[in-house]
Amino acid sequence: MSELYKQAQSKIPATISLPSHWLKSYEDFVTKNASRFRESELASETLHTSTLLLSLYHTSLLRRHFPSPFPPSPQTRYTTHYTTRSRLYSHSVTLLQTIQYTELLCEMFFKRRGGDKARWRLVVVLEIVKAICRTIMFWITGKRMVVEKSVMGAGERPQIPEFSESSAEERMGDAMVVEDDDGTRKVKEERSKEWTMPRTGMTLPVLPTPSADSISSFLSARVISADDIKAASQLVRKIGSAQGQVAEMMWILRPVLYALAMQRLQGARKKDWRPWLLGLGMEVAARELGKKEATERTMGGWRVTGLEKEELKRRRWGIAWWGMRGAFYENVTR
Repeated sequence: MSELYKQAQSKIPATISLPSHWLKSYEDFVTKNASRFRESELASETLHTSTLLLSLYHTSLLRRHFPSPFPPSPQTRYTTHYTTRSRLYSHSVTLLQTIQYTELLCEMFFKRRGGDKARWRLVVVLEIVKAICRTIMFWITGKRMVVEKSVMGAGERPQIPEFSESSAEERMGDAMVVEDDDGTRKVKEERSKEWTMPRTGMTLPVLPTPSADSISSFLSARVISADDIKAASQLVRKIGSAQGQVAEMMWILRPVLYALAMQRLQGARKKDWRPWLLGLGMEVAARELGKKEATERTMGGWRVTGLEKEELKRRRWGIAWWGMRGAFYENVTR
């Protein structure tokens, strides 16, 4: 280490004594190419948005022409049920997903061309269109909670068991591994892995090696939950009370009112707390009203489904993002 330090120390005077015009050349390079560095953010976001749109298009093609051999998730079943029965619902879902993928790129472009004024005009228009799409989804589904997570089924992956030597041995059962003269390993079955019932002719699979963990995992993988046997339309309950419908509409209109308030108070007053308090207050009020309505329905005998729990959990996490918005970000987080 001492030798490396001495070598680095000996190069310092030579570096300092370099011609001064090199520094001038570097300064000219940065000055002349500053616009290119600014455009790189827009180019990278364009590439990212194009990738998302291409994946959305590929997902729609695969779902249309090549059905998945794996059992669909409750989210996919619920969305597919309404997209196949209502063209308006399908168009609303696609438009909503497209706006969510492209809104950041559009904001960057409009801010670059017209400043914050043009940007907030665009944000208001996009939020109004998104609110219209969510309202259409709310009414077409019979006044059910709007479920947005992975609305087109993109990003879902089936649970494929991992390969391991122990699992391979369990699957092989009484198989015998033989080796040819050329060193090729082959598996020779000594007896069938399945047992055939003599009266019905049906076959039963062989249980794994008798251990507590393997048997528990074997049985849990074959358990059918309540959501698996429910009809797709019953995976999300209808909101029957006026209180619950008001809570859902508040949640849908919350981004529009927040964007309108930010548009009026843009510029020097962007640190104003009123838009932030308005948006957060509407979100908390919608959540509390929805929780109260769900509690009343649960006491009446209706159990909250797994799909509803996932959506409510996603909305709870959405409240945490208010720490990165508006006046809270400008005055506290930043």
